[in-house]
Amino acid sequence: MKKISLAALTLTALLAACGQQATNPNASPVVAAPERPAYATISADQVVTTKSGEMYVKNQLVVNLRGQSAEALATHLGGRVLDRIAELDVALIELPQGQDARAVGVRLMREGTVLYAAAQTVERHETPVYRDAGLSSQTVNQVFDQLPQYALDSNHLNAKAAWDAGFTGKGVKVGVIDDPSDISHPDLRPSWAGKAYDPVTNTTYDTVQGWVDAVDGMDGKLDQQVGPDIEHGTAVASTISAAKNGQGIVGVAPDSKFYTAAIFQPGFVGDYYVARAVIWSVNQGSQVLNNSWGGTGYSPLLKQAFDYALERNITVVVSAGNSYREEWRNPAQLPGVIASAALDINNNKAGFSTYGRHVSVAAPGVDVLLASPLFINKDGKRESLYTAPGGSGYQLISGTSFSGPYTAGTAAVILGAKPDLDPHQVRRLMEETADASVGSNTSGFDRETGHGLIRLDKLAERLKGSEMPQKGGAARVKVEIQTPDGYVPGILADVILEGSGADGAVYAVQTDADGYANFVSIAPGTYTLRVATPDLSLTGGTSAERDTFVGTVTVTSGSVMSTVAPQRVVLLKGTVNLNPVDPYEPNNTLTQAKAITYGTRTQMAYIFGQSRDVDYFSFQGTAGDTIQADVHARTTIGGTLDAFLVLRDSTGKKLTFNDDFNGQDSSVTFKLPATGTYYLEVSSCNILCNSNGDDPSKGQEDDNPFNKYILELLKL
Repeated sequence: MKKISLAALTLTALLAACGQQATNPNASPVVAAPERPAYATISADQVVTTKSGEMYVKNQLVVNLRGQSAEALATHLGGRVLDRIAELDVALIELPQGQDARAVGVRLMREGTVLYAAAQTVERHETPVYRDAGLSSQTVNQVFDQLPQYALDSNHLNAKAAWDAGFTGKGVKVGVIDDPSDISHPDLRPSWAGKAYDPVTNTTYDTVQGWVDAVDGMDGKLDQQVGPDIEHGTAVASTISAAKNGQGIVGVAPDSKFYTAAIFQPGFVGDYYVARAVIWSVNQGSQVLNNSWGGTGYSPLLKQAFDYALERNITVVVSAGNSYREEWRNPAQLPGVIASAALDINNNKAGFSTYGRHVSVAAPGVDVLLASPLFINKDGKRESLYTAPGGSGYQLISGTSFSGPYTAGTAAVILGAKPDLDPHQVRRLMEETADASVGSNTSGFDRETGHGLIRLDKLAERLKGSEMPQKGGAARVKVEIQTPDGYVPGILADVILEGSGADGAVYAVQTDADGYANFVSIAPGTYTLRVATPDLSLTGGTSAERDTFVGTVTVTSGSVMSTVAPQRVVLLKGTVNLNPVDPYEPNNTLTQAKAITYGTRTQMAYIFGQSRDVDYFSFQGTAGDTIQADVHARTTIGGTLDAFLVLRDSTGKKLTFNDDFNGQDSSVTFKLPATGTYYLEVSSCNILCNSNGDDPSKGQEDDNPFNKYILELLKL
């Protein structure tokens, strides 16, 4: 079978919505889509990439207001309010040019005026998939509706066994948070719950044509060849809820209904709009949320949004990720969610499937047959760019993006039978009835496939009875740091709960401005508690600046966040320094340059303390010396500095310069033309890139306490 090689790299990357197809000319009248706000588009020059690969919008701050006025806070910061999410008491604030949202957020957290403040995190829009027009390699022992779906047959999920027992997800609504779904598709129109949502304009649509027209204008691409831009959300929705209507395919919960909430940006997706989509989906009455997207890093906003769902007994399913390696992905790392890994047709772990102790269960995710969006072509005929046996409108597609919705559909099957179960009980039912023989441990849990392949036949037998798993519980950890002036909250601390045994669940959270880490709807039992502060990927620095703690915490079944007592952890290091002292200041001119010699490194220095700080160091060189100067900054030691390095001669003339040699770090190698004094000029790319190092006034402001660097000079 022919496959596109870029297919499985990052199917769980956050997805931006593009255009959509035209539909039935007899549909309801066209309704113009609301104009997208000017701030909805995130441009590349606003986005900063951290040492760990996380991306964020430099001038957009997400703040949990703790009851204060968003407008007053924005005025205090010299910015403006872009938007509010009332349910979370959260505001999106645009900061003045030159301010870094991560540094401003930490300052607000240290002041205790907000519960959390962080830059809006983003992911690039990517939609890599496997596509195939044939099914020649598939052996399917059951056909549902018209087309063969191996994922549902008796060798895999065995969905018919659950349907025959009367468990079809009837009455359950699933929120699909993804690209917009093609609700006009014959397999999706009957199962659409009647509402679709655009989180950027905060608009709800309740007609097929209204949604189609809105999606058509989301990115301004009004051409006809737009089907692939919405294929991901269409495929995901069909995995869960495709109607059992005698045509095409069928979803794992065919009597469930779905809402589509579109997360999108041209080029980038911001977590603010994802959170708003989560809140909307919960408020519509969704009982399950499917999230076939993800990225690196940690977002306190997404954590709060999912807690909002979990505390209302909404089951949250996420794709484990397609990174090919063992790692945590956001939001798969969060407590209370169900992370799903992908299997191939032989029930082996898919090569691309991210793995780790946070994985719960596995489901088919390689070459699964799902719905593909349709559009009206030049001849006025309805068609898709992908054609599977049975006609246009279906395709083979791969990724944990689709094992995830098979898992979400299974949750809908469970809740259709037992609507009072909490999210942890739903998870445990899947785990306890899974086929553990798949994966590297054929008798139990393994990091590649979790508790194993979901089996709806075994699940159906459990649903016929009354014995259910015990309810989940909650835990709360308060981190404090002891200082000479007393105890202060341990902000930006990493807190991990690690269950006992090889199959013990693992959850990861970061502390808020009060030093709290909250764990909602997790497995009861005793956990190993691990704490470390601060988050060096943000603040920069070395592991010696962190303090750690190892202990235990016990979670009681039925406990909830509003009543659970916090467990206190006291550390001796890890306060965040927002006013660091640069040991080399003043060194802002050639005459103030501080001496450095071959074979040495400076102490930690900072581009900080003024709006456009430039630091100078001098050294003595001999004609013919080949020197190498390196600025170790964001890429090497963390922090926020995108370094810029200039080499100047004794008169101040620029000899060479460098912006990015190693990520955001800088390096120059140069053969000295004469004996004498030379100068190394260190600053930020924000300040100097626009003028190639010649004029700081032409650049942006960049005054950030996490602009850390170490300068090293070598003679080669």
